[in-house]
Amino acid sequence: MAKKSLRKWFKNLSIKTKLYFTVGIMATLIIFELMALAFSIHTLSSVRAYVNGEALWSKGQKDAMYQLVTYVRTSDEADYQKFKNHLTVNIGDHKALVELGKPKDQRNDEIVKAGFLEGRNHPDDAQGMINLFSRFYWNYYISNAISLWIKADSMVPQFIAIGEKLHTEIQKPDKSQERINDILKELEAMNAVVTVFEDEFSKQLGDGSRWLERLILRILLGTAITVELTGLILAIIVSRGISKSIDAILVSTRAVAKGDFSTKAKVYSSDEIGTLANDFNAMALELEKLQNEIKEANADLERKVEMRTMELERKNKELEQFAYVASHDLQEPLKTVSGFVGLLNKQYKGRLDENADKYLEYILQASDRMRTLIKDLLVYSRIGRAIAFVRSDCNMLLHEVLADMDNNIRENKAIIHTETLPVLYAFPTELKLLFQNLLSNAIKFRKPGVRPEISITYTHIPGFFKFAVSDNGIGIDQQHRDRIFIIFQRLHNRKDYEGSGIGLAHCKKIVELHGGEIWVESIPGIGSTFYFTISEMPPGIQNEN
Repeated sequence: MAKKSLRKWFKNLSIKTKLYFTVGIMATLIIFELMALAFSIHTLSSVRAYVNGEALWSKGQKDAMYQLVTYVRTSDEADYQKFKNHLTVNIGDHKALVELGKPKDQRNDEIVKAGFLEGRNHPDDAQGMINLFSRFYWNYYISNAISLWIKADSMVPQFIAIGEKLHTEIQKPDKSQERINDILKELEAMNAVVTVFEDEFSKQLGDGSRWLERLILRILLGTAITVELTGLILAIIVSRGISKSIDAILVSTRAVAKGDFSTKAKVYSSDEIGTLANDFNAMALELEKLQNEIKEANADLERKVEMRTMELERKNKELEQFAYVASHDLQEPLKTVSGFVGLLNKQYKGRLDENADKYLEYILQASDRMRTLIKDLLVYSRIGRAIAFVRSDCNMLLHEVLADMDNNIRENKAIIHTETLPVLYAFPTELKLLFQNLLSNAIKFRKPGVRPEISITYTHIPGFFKFAVSDNGIGIDQQHRDRIFIIFQRLHNRKDYEGSGIGLAHCKKIVELHGGEIWVESIPGIGSTFYFTISEMPPGIQNEN
C-alpha cells in the first residue's frame, strides 16, 4: 500500500515539481560523488606525501651515516657536524611521531606540523599526513607502516649514541683503530636493521596505497552507477507519465498542421500536460476561425494588390510618357525662342545699348542650357525602354565609347587604362551611356595642370560583376557623395564646369535597371573611384528567350 501510495503521490505531482525532484536527487548524488572524489584525491596525496617523507627520512639517515664514515676517515669536525645536520630530518619526524602518538584531545597539531616541516616535508602536505594518520590508523597496511616507522624511529637515539661514541673515540689522543672498527661494525649492524624497516615501510605504504585506490574506485564506481541508475529510473518514470498525453497532443497537432481542426487532443490528466491539451484544443478552435478570416482577408488583399499594381504601372507609364512628351514638346517653342533671339542678336547687336546686347547674350546662354536640360531629360526618360537584355561584350562597348570620345580624350591628353572586361547580359545602349558619363566626368573634373589618368577594372563577386572607374581628379567631399546621384544636382559653378547635373542620375538609373548599385569613394585633391555592380542575372533576362 505504501509503495502504491508513493507512486500515486509522485504521479500526481506537477511536471515542474517532478523535474525539480529529479534534478535535486541527481545534484545531491553528484555532489556526494564530487566530495568522494575530492576526499580520494586528498587521501592519495597524503599517501604520496608519506612516501616522500619516508624517502627524506631514509636519505637523511643514509647521508648522516655517510658523513659519519667520512668523519672516521678525515677526523674533520666539519664532517661530524654534517652528520648531526643530516639527522635533523629524522629528529623532526620523531617529534611529529611522538605528538601523533598522543590521544587526539591531547594532541597539538601545530607541533606535528612543525615536526614534519623540520623533516623537510612540504607545508601543503603536513595536514594531509596528519589526517591520514588519524583516519586510517586502524587499517592493516597503515597500522603496519606506522609500527615500522616507530621501530625505525626508535633506532635514531641508538644511531646518535653510536655517532657520539665514535666522536669521543676519535677525539682521544690515544684513539684505537680496533675500537673504531668495532663501533663501525655496530653502526653497520644498526643500519642493516633500519634498512629492513625502511624497505618494509615502503612496501606497506605501497600496499596501503593500492588498497586505498581499490576502495576509492569502488566508492566512485558505486556512486557513478547510483547516479546513472537513479537518473535513468526517474527519467523513465517521468517520461512514461507524460508521453501518453504528449502523443495525444502530437496526433492533434499533425492533424491541425494539415488543416484538419476537427481532431482534438485527448486529455488524460489534470497536470500541465492536461492543461496544455485543453489549451491546444481551444487554440485549434481559434485557429480554425482565424483561418477562415485570413482566407477572406487574403482574397480581398489580392484583389487590392492587383488593382494597386495595375494603377502603379499605369501611373509609371503615364509619368514616363509625360517626361518624354514634355521634353520633346518643349524643344519646339525653345527652338522658336532661340531662333528669334539669334536673329535679334545678329541684326541688332551693336545697334542697341550695351545692356540690350548683354541681355540678348544672357537669353542665348539660358536657351542653350535649357536645350541641354531638355535633351538630358529626354535621354533620362528613354532609359530602360530597350526590348530585352542581350549578351553584351563590355570590351566592344567601351571601344565604341572611346571612339566617340576620341576628340575629347585627345584635346585633354587623357590616359585611359583598361583591362579585359566581361561579357554579360545588359542593355547595350544604356551600358555605353554609363561608361561615357563616368569617363566624361573623370576628364571634366580633372586637376588644373595635371594630365587626366583614368583606369577601368572589374572583379567578380558572388552574383555580380563589380566595375571600378578611377581617376586622379579633384575628388569629392564626403558630405556630397550621395547628393551627386540626384537628378540636376550640381556641386560646382557653371562658369567652372559646364553640364546639367543629370549625368550621374543617368548612371544610377542604368545601374539599378541592371539589378546593381553605384557608389563613390574619393579623397579631395587626390581623385575618385566610382564603383558599380551589374547582376549576373539582371531582372527581365528571361525576356531574351
